[in-house]
Amino acid sequence: MFIGIASKLIIGFFALMIVMRAIGKKALSEITPFDIIYSFVLGGIVEESIYDDQIHALHMLFAFLVWGVIIYIVESLLQRRDSLTRKMKGRSSVLIFNGELNMKEIKDNHIEMEQLRSMLRTQNCFSLKEVQYAVMEINGQVSVMKKDEQHPIFSYLLIDEGVIEKKTLISIGKDIKWLYEEIAKLNHLSTEDIVYAEWSNEEGFYIKTYEDSIEEQYEIDG
Repeated sequence: MFIGIASKLIIGFFALMIVMRAIGKKALSEITPFDIIYSFVLGGIVEESIYDDQIHALHMLFAFLVWGVIIYIVESLLQRRDSLTRKMKGRSSVLIFNGELNMKEIKDNHIEMEQLRSMLRTQNCFSLKEVQYAVMEINGQVSVMKKDEQHPIFSYLLIDEGVIEKKTLISIGKDIKWLYEEIAKLNHLSTEDIVYAEWSNEEGFYIKTYEDSIEEQYEIDG
């Protein structure tokens, strides 16, 4: 029994190495959802083989071989057909275009404003005002082009898709009355028309309305 488990583990290890080498080298940041599916199935084959005494090492090896061939065929087709690649693996999404929020892509990717801010912070952007372009890549990471090299602005999200962030107001020592007065000075009469409003001590308000935003789908990868 133990010898059988050990032999399956050894075969599984080397089979996984061979299959992953056949797929090609990729950095962890470049892994796509398709690659995750490959890995899940490969892991499932190993798991089922180890705990099922009726499955012999040769059965496991055959399953690896078949799955490896399937992966190779799929990857070959994806490399030759750009249209098929976009359908199977998805495409990059332009979330911010020329400084404007692209609400179509933001909604299609189910991204909330606070999530967008979190993504930008991973790229050392602490204010939407700094961003010229932001692209969500196929692997879920965000690439950012800043408007210019400036000192990072630490801002607070006060209005998120028409909803006032009351806890944030309290944390900066402000209230709703102050918020209404300030946005009125900027000719914004209703918070419901504002998709995004941030505030910082250095720069004050930076506001984007639904009217300002765009509803486009940009193809940037050909």
